[in-house]
Amino acid sequence: MLDEKADFTTKLTQIEEHANLAHAEQPPGLTRSRLQHISVLAKYLRARLELASSSLFGASPAGPKTKPPA
Repeated sequence: MLDEKADFTTKLTQIEEHANLAHAEQPPGLTRSRLQHISVLAKYLRARLELASSSLFGASPAGPKTKPPA
């Protein structure tokens, strides 16, 4: 399960990166707006996946949770 999650997260990151690169190369217009939307959507899906995984497995993707200083 974790390998599938890592693979899916990597693919979402690649989609985001490719959309950002293509977005930078396009002149303003509908295509550029759609590329930006794809990039934002991939980032959103990746964040949701990481949040769901951390709540299911009880661990944060960035490491163990620490309490904020009081």
